[in-house]
Amino acid sequence: MRKAPGCWILILAFAACSRPELRLSRQAHGLIEQGKIQEAQVVIENGLRQFPDSPDLRQQRMLLHLLAGQAELAAAEARQILQTHPSAHPYQAPLRDPSPAVRCSALRAVALDPPHWVVPSGTLQRALHDSDPTVRREAVEVTRLLQNSEALSLLRQAARDPDWLTRAAAARLLGNRADPQTLPDLFVLLADHDSYVRRFARRSLLELAGQARPEAYLPALSSSDRTTQVVAALALARLNDGRGIEILLAEIANPMGIERAEAVKSAARVRDPRVLPALRTATSDADSEVRVVALIALGLLQDRESSALLKKVYADPTAPRQVHLAAGKALDLLSQPPTKAESGPGFSPPAPPARK
Repeated sequence: MRKAPGCWILILAFAACSRPELRLSRQAHGLIEQGKIQEAQVVIENGLRQFPDSPDLRQQRMLLHLLAGQAELAAAEARQILQTHPSAHPYQAPLRDPSPAVRCSALRAVALDPPHWVVPSGTLQRALHDSDPTVRREAVEVTRLLQNSEALSLLRQAARDPDWLTRAAAARLLGNRADPQTLPDLFVLLADHDSYVRRFARRSLLELAGQARPEAYLPALSSSDRTTQVVAALALARLNDGRGIEILLAEIANPMGIERAEAVKSAARVRDPRVLPALRTATSDADSEVRVVALIALGLLQDRESSALLKKVYADPTAPRQVHLAAGKALDLLSQPPTKAESGPGFSPPAPPARK
């Protein structure tokens, strides 16, 4: 006589409960839920001595690591589980855990040591809607494991997050994608009300200059936002494109311009007759960093007409030490053969000498 389906279910359930490693795993999990961490740890370690390859016991030890914020150890545990049980999904339960700390640590572990399977974008989509901002930030970091086609939509979502640190992470990672199509998103973040977000957006916009065509930055030159104009002009100069030179020269001449030093270095890349006079004027700027980069730039550009000016700065006893050293370096550059000191494509003045 065939047994009823209900009987088979009972038999299977009984068989599962009869597995000693599964019983130990459930016992450990119950202790963890009660907050009895040390007792749970003892049960897990004793169980693993008997059943070293048990994925259930290792899963509970992984949970302990995640609760303690030890993402590296949790990732190592997940890797051990996958080595003996390749079809297992050690991150599935932690990513849905009621504790934000566990969800956050699980995402960090995935980012530190990606498993062999590709992270489903749906998993990160849920994490980016998490109620806890720390979880959303970690989800942003995991997007680096995805292809651009999947990652960009998630990063654009993160760029609108109410948490400023999440938006800053999105700005940084949008630049790391090395995809020029992220430029419009980064220019939006450049106008963010948080300075930290703006800083990362600026850095990403300039880093992308190596992958983008100059035309990608041209629309930003006519923006109503001054910062947007300046950053676009800086990026164009990195591409040896002088279509933003007026903006750079205006920034150099503006006593309140926060990008004066960078504008000096960038303007020196552009072959324009107005650049050298602007650099000479910048050698008397109130900001010593601006003066240093202007002096070095004049030396690298082999501007022999500035020789008297450089000697005057070098002999000035009131000049700050880094300015004095920069003038000396510029004079030394003037004395070198043009083939060694003249500028060319990709020219960039070196950083100013460090103060001893």
